[in-house]
Amino acid sequence: MASERSRPGAWRGWLAALLLACVLLPAHAAELTILQHDGNRLRFSDDVGRELNLPVPLRRVVVFNRYTTEFVRAVGAMDAVVGVDIDGARSGGYWPTVTPAMLAGQGQSSPNFEAIVAMRPEVVFMPRNSDWQKAAQVLAQFHITVVVLTAWDVLRHESNVTLLGELFGQQPRAARLNAFYRGYRDLLAQRLAGVVRKRVYIEEVGNYKTLLKGSGWHDMVELGGGQNVFGDVQIGAQPSARGSVQGFSVDPEEVIARRPEVIVKLEPGQYLPHPRAFSQQVLQGVASRPGFASLPAVASGQVYHISYYLAGACSKIIGALQIAKWLYPERFADIDPEQAMKRWLEQFQNVPAPGGYSVSLAELRR
Repeated sequence: MASERSRPGAWRGWLAALLLACVLLPAHAAELTILQHDGNRLRFSDDVGRELNLPVPLRRVVVFNRYTTEFVRAVGAMDAVVGVDIDGARSGGYWPTVTPAMLAGQGQSSPNFEAIVAMRPEVVFMPRNSDWQKAAQVLAQFHITVVVLTAWDVLRHESNVTLLGELFGQQPRAARLNAFYRGYRDLLAQRLAGVVRKRVYIEEVGNYKTLLKGSGWHDMVELGGGQNVFGDVQIGAQPSARGSVQGFSVDPEEVIARRPEVIVKLEPGQYLPHPRAFSQQVLQGVASRPGFASLPAVASGQVYHISYYLAGACSKIIGALQIAKWLYPERFADIDPEQAMKRWLEQFQNVPAPGGYSVSLAELRR
């Protein structure tokens, strides 16, 4: 292997052949479990149930998916990151230590295997909704292990962070992050006990593209005390042309018929808040859709534009906190989700907190 690495391009034939031979299989969530830690090696099962055995602590890793990169930074292991996907490379203000040379692919479904091999990582982290199967087959030939860890999954936060703490030898930092998450999770559970859940329509960047059970965004709505109006849709029974749980096309009439009391519009993720004029355009665009004026959400001004950065922060627990604040303001009168976001950014991501990550239609009407 050393001789192949010393001759640039010698292994490219391997990559081409392996890519042609890869067969993509459906990914399913499994129980992530630490099985044994003897001090020098860690044996565990990852997010798709594969048992892995790795030397620890890890020294060189490539990370796909911004949420995982945030967790690696939060547990104090960013020095080990030698490669990231485009999400980690496009915002210099948010990722000051990331350089252009660290770009390992455009996204979790399009890794640049040639670049990854040249980075010589021990491990590549990918979420379960990525092309991890292909990556595992290709990179195994170069003794690089793919670990499937889905940091966007709000229900797996603690096991994900605990595993990262073990892999990087940063157990105290991981415990601190889990305590931060658990505090808000428990607060939500306590204050939302017994509520009559309000109906929420959540939409991603594309118009009439909603999020279904299994997307993580559905869980955010549920943890925030809402009822996803499309939470009953079974993706397996739907035509593939309508999309996936991460972006499912619905008809305008379907939204109107389900009478949402709250509408949450997600917009492109960026570290700096969107300009108010942009939020105004987004919100007015939603409110002016044919038939939407009759919806309870529009009539009451409960239409919200929120940045993916706040919504997705810390496995979406801060997004859930914001949802709860909007749905049940009397129960969360003393809670400021922007302060939770400030703590996440300043204490765990080591970057300034600009604030102003959400705007409501009611604010614009004042």
